Amino acid sequence: GIVADITPPVALAAYAGSAIANGSPDSKTAWNATRLAIAAFIIPYIFAYNNALIFVGNDVKFLSVASIVISATLGMASIASGLMGYLIRDMKAISRVALVIGGLLMVIPGTVTDLAGLAVLVAVLVLQRIENKKDKAAASV
Repeated sequence: GIVADITPPVALAAYAGSAIANGSPDSKTAWNATRLAIAAFIIPYIFAYNNALIFVGNDVKFLSVASIVISATLGMASIASGLMGYLIRDMKAISRVALVIGGLLMVIPGTVTDLAGLAVLVAVLVLQRIENKKDKAAASV
């Protein structure tokens, strides 16, 4: 499958991209590609647990599908950001773990888990904005 091109042990596309960018074709490149592509492993479960996405069941309404899509997209972005260690700036370990957990909460079906995951994402965003302002204030002194 296509995921084999970006994930170890094959990771042919990751190694080719590394060579084109004059990077070192080591396993670090492949693992970075894997962290970015984690959604490819989680998306099938999102479809399996949310029948509305494949239009099965009686509760298929535009708002429910839109809510699931938005929540899953934000969850995937949160997981990828947490694994890569960067959202709007470099993150500390606690923020990374919180973002991955928040992203997983948004991927799990349910309004309560979606809201909890969104709260974690917003909290990390706010903390990063505060840290950016502190850094800018310190740099201007």
